[in-house]
Amino acid sequence: MRSMKENSNTNKTFETLTLLEEVILSISSINNFEELEFEYLNSISHLIPAHATALYLMKPEKKEPRRIGARGVDVDFLTYYEKRGRDVDPLMRWITQKMTPNQSQLLLGLEGWQHHPVYNIVGTASIDFAMQSPLVSGRKIIGTLNFGRDIREGPFTASDLKVVSIISKFLSMAISKSVGYGESPDQSKSLYDSIEHIPQGVILTDSEYSIQYSNSAAKILSERNFDSCDPGKDLSSLLRHEANIRGKYGLLHSNNLNAKFCPLPGSNKQQSIIFLEEDSCLSEFLPASQLLTSREIDVINLVDKGMRNKEIAEELRISINTVKRHLDNIYCKLNVNCRTELISKMYKLMNSRNN
Repeated sequence: MRSMKENSNTNKTFETLTLLEEVILSISSINNFEELEFEYLNSISHLIPAHATALYLMKPEKKEPRRIGARGVDVDFLTYYEKRGRDVDPLMRWITQKMTPNQSQLLLGLEGWQHHPVYNIVGTASIDFAMQSPLVSGRKIIGTLNFGRDIREGPFTASDLKVVSIISKFLSMAISKSVGYGESPDQSKSLYDSIEHIPQGVILTDSEYSIQYSNSAAKILSERNFDSCDPGKDLSSLLRHEANIRGKYGLLHSNNLNAKFCPLPGSNKQQSIIFLEEDSCLSEFLPASQLLTSREIDVINLVDKGMRNKEIAEELRISINTVKRHLDNIYCKLNVNCRTELISKMYKLMNSRNN
């Protein structure tokens, strides 16, 4: 029997991985920076909750920002931080020198952070805990991802730091392409390192679906589902076959495997990223309602009210494509094919729970 704590931790990990997928999928096909900024800022709060979030695009070879997109802070604060905070900010100094993310209490300790001059500056926006991650192209910082929480929201965790590290790698590639910086071999290696040990199977392929990279979880899934001397080759053949039948991007259900295809953000080589999992991965011990993220439940509630995709997008302040992606994920998890089946399935689940 699994303990309640184990189930809770598994459910939390599953939701984090699902939300991570959704953020990456939301930016995968976007080549315009303004659209990238909009999608990121509207989706990241579900993955890393924080009342203050920002995406800084830096001027080439300079310290000051070229553009700032933000939620939860106003222009007055952003201007104040640029004048008084940036030059003394220890997190900014860290990511500039180390090119890795960090958070305030981990870098300085809680007491050290609270006694640092920048604490009073960011405190004007109710930021008691801060986290930043660099956006990197080659060996140059092209921007930063910034987060702020207050006392009620609590400090950032090691999990938050890991997640922002992964997101920043994908976003760096997408932004590099959108503003004309091009691709860098260093970016690929950095991306591989960031996703190697996450429990979600992740595969990168070329335009012909030959596998260029599989993380540890994807290799385990391949070996478990293909009884051959070269499971990676068998998986590549399956992906190529299914893509030819179903179209280049979308969902695959075959050989006891679920796979989500999308373009690799920022790639100029028609590469794909594929998220891989087994059908029975979580449903063996989680009821269907627990397989859904909070945002997916929001979408279902609005579908139940008869709203169309456009109305759902306006209500949740997300794009129509994001609504469609949520519905695809919901259909996959609940094994339904349309809205009518979805609502029927949810009412059956509610009735069975009440009984």
